[in-house]
Amino acid sequence: MRTTTLLCVLAALMLTGCGVNTPDETPRRASEPVQVQPETRKANLTFAFKLLQQLDDSDQNLCFSPLSLTIALATALNGAAGDTYDAIAQTLGYSQVNLDAFNKQMSELTRLLQPSDAVSIHNANGLWLADDFEAKPEYLKTMQDHYDARIDTLDFEKPAEAADVINRWTSEQTQGLISQLFTPNDFALAPPVAMVMVNALYFEGKWQHRFPKAATRDAPFRLQGGTEKRVPMMRLKEQLPYYKGEGFQAVALPYGMDEYRFYLFLPDEGRTVAQLREQFTPQNWSKWMQGFQLARGTVQMPRFKIESVYDLNKALTALGMGIAFDSNRADFSRLAKGQIWLHLVRQKATVEADEEGTKAAAATGMVYTMGYEPKEFQIIADRPFMFAIVHHPTNTILFLGIVREP
Repeated sequence: MRTTTLLCVLAALMLTGCGVNTPDETPRRASEPVQVQPETRKANLTFAFKLLQQLDDSDQNLCFSPLSLTIALATALNGAAGDTYDAIAQTLGYSQVNLDAFNKQMSELTRLLQPSDAVSIHNANGLWLADDFEAKPEYLKTMQDHYDARIDTLDFEKPAEAADVINRWTSEQTQGLISQLFTPNDFALAPPVAMVMVNALYFEGKWQHRFPKAATRDAPFRLQGGTEKRVPMMRLKEQLPYYKGEGFQAVALPYGMDEYRFYLFLPDEGRTVAQLREQFTPQNWSKWMQGFQLARGTVQMPRFKIESVYDLNKALTALGMGIAFDSNRADFSRLAKGQIWLHLVRQKATVEADEEGTKAAAATGMVYTMGYEPKEFQIIADRPFMFAIVHHPTNTILFLGIVREP
């Protein structure tokens, strides 16, 4: 890390009344609490379900965090302008966005994600700027005021060391569940890395009604292709929120004091999860949530642990955000001067459920690259060399030769 560059960043932030968080400092919140508005909730649901349709592979397990990606893209929205701003906003589910109000909504939403005796939850944001990249002080101030971001500089010309620094931070924030978000190859780029942003989200919840371990026994699980696999199947008989929908039934398993829930949706016999997935819309979700009623019944569910990793460029482009990845059209002029664009958006997620409860973590990383002037070169023709005299419009070589002794 180059000390002079870091001092420049510190000075710029101090001039705007903002400091750089070190890992041991407690971030500040600038905005007063505000109510999460219905349009914010609807936008978040819309984005989550659209992303679900993009990511689902009918042959694979699936787990991802819409919230982690929303927070990451919110930081990108703050740096975008013009058509790029509109594209990110629309991808997030908004037809138009007042940025100040949006940031307050994001700040309030994360403030409401409070831990309790039965639930641990942790949300963290990190920004790493290349040594020779200068983000605008206003952008960095917003990242701290509304997103509690840890901000630092990093030498991405040493990609292995840079990946190690960010991966260690991500692992710490997710209690070791996400240990490697990036590889050195993700940073060994030309054009070079300008900035990396990471959102890390960790959740651990204990069931309000725990599954008795003595009731767990191996039982067949019917795979999608028609074969069976024996798995440890947990069993619980309890009064729980239940809903019978069109082609499926669902149950809610509360954590702790019911501030968080695990919803299990089971398609009816003869129907597939792909058919059920297509029913996931904000309108249907609101209808379903209002329809849950307490009922006594039995739940059987396998213990499971699933992990997923997604490079999201393709999915986000399909949702209308392709301009942000285009080196010629992306406009992140509110983040920094010069040409900058998104090179990579990646998310890793894992969910594990057993008789005691659930652990889940996700990390969403965004790699920005920047246009640059080629490094100065030097040619000293002090040894034999070749030459060519060419008619450029027709690419015709008039003379071609070698100078071995001038």
